[in-house]
Amino acid sequence: MKIFMKSVFLVLIVVISGSNILFAQTESENAVKSTLNKLFEFSKSKSYEKAAAYIAYEGEDKNRIGKESFNAANKDELNLVKRKLKKISALLEISSNHEFRKFSTSQPDGKDIFSIEIEYFSNDQKIIETYSFIKNEKGFLLIK
Repeated sequence: MKIFMKSVFLVLIVVISGSNILFAQTESENAVKSTLNKLFEFSKSKSYEKAAAYIAYEGEDKNRIGKESFNAANKDELNLVKRKLKKISALLEISSNHEFRKFSTSQPDGKDIFSIEIEYFSNDQKIIETYSFIKNEKGFLLIK
C-alpha cells in the first residue's frame, strides 16, 4: 500500500510540474506573439523609434548586448532598427496572410531564447521565417 501511495504521489508531482511548465510556456508564447504583432504594426507604419524598444541591442558595447534594447535617439542604432523592420515589412507586403507556427525555447550559452516560426503565404508560395527573442525586465526583445 505504501508503494502505491508513493507512486500516486509521484505521478501527481509530475503532472503538476508539467502543467506549470506548460503554463509558463503558454504565457511566454503569448507575450512573444504580442511583441511580434507590435513589431509588425511598427514596420507597417514605419514607427522605427517605437520599435527600437522591442529589439535587442547589437553593437560594440558588450555590456548592452542581450540586456538592453536599441536607443532610438542614437542615429546609428535607429538605422539598424530600420533595417530589421524593412525586412519584416517586405515579408508582410509580399504575403497575403501570415500565421504563427511552432513556438520553442532553448538555452544556448545558458540564456533562455524564445523562438517562433511565422508562415507567410504569397499566392501558392509559403515562406517560413523564425524570430527569436530574449527576455529582460521590460519584456521580450527581438534578437533575430
